[in-house]
Amino acid sequence: MRKPTLPSLTHFLGGRLELTLTRASLSLALRRTAWGGPVSLVELPLAGTFHPDALAPTLAAGRLAGLPLSVTLGDDLVRLFMVAPPGNARGLGDIRAVAALRFQRLYGEDIAAWRLTFDAAVDQPFLACAMPQALHAALLDLARTHRLALTAVTPRFVTAWNAEHRRLDGAWLGVAQERGITLGCVDVPPGRGATGLMAVHRLALPPGVDARWLRDQLRTVALRHGLADPVAVKLIGRPPAGLAAPTAGTPTLSWQVPAARPTAAQAFSYLFGWGQRAG
Repeated sequence: MRKPTLPSLTHFLGGRLELTLTRASLSLALRRTAWGGPVSLVELPLAGTFHPDALAPTLAAGRLAGLPLSVTLGDDLVRLFMVAPPGNARGLGDIRAVAALRFQRLYGEDIAAWRLTFDAAVDQPFLACAMPQALHAALLDLARTHRLALTAVTPRFVTAWNAEHRRLDGAWLGVAQERGITLGCVDVPPGRGATGLMAVHRLALPPGVDARWLRDQLRTVALRHGLADPVAVKLIGRPPAGLAAPTAGTPTLSWQVPAARPTAAQAFSYLFGWGQRAG
């Protein structure tokens, strides 16, 4: 019979674990208090697949059992896409069917292998996300094995969008991670307050990328999605070397470093259940 773990001071002070996953790496950090900064516990390279055993040496002692665990997923691990609201939907089941059909048309894959969730709207396009069922099962296994409370699973783009969209003022949002940028494309004139999300586009960054190349790609993305060229793009993350220096030109490119971290109020909480609207 497993011996129960006594609560530590970290538990009483609102401590929590934060796991960040991408295809190439994982990092696990501990916040000892609700207001304190994170302390890195482990950082490991990955070869594209996460397995709970990778964290066994760090968690096996059981001293962290009972803590909340929040997970941030790199955008390279999920599928983010927009769905047009069905005009004749009679309930959530109809909306889910439309979202599943949109996924299959975009990616040509069986939706059964993916965990689908969305922020449904009836009057505007809404964001949907598909997470591999195998990854979801691995995270549940990690929490169960080490007696952690899995409280949030959040795609990196959604974290950034919820934190920034009310301050974009017509700018696009770009989230940089693992040699790629996830673009949140909007079509709202400046001065209109909160910005509505019209398209999500994953842009791979080649070696030697520079600002001129990125601006050309932004115009191409706008044309592809039937949107006006962006006047400004707010980029979050650590810029590649060729994009680190400020440059003149349109659209204006501005970077925010370091990247914002998830909070309980942001969308895609545990099992991708929406906490508040992300649009």
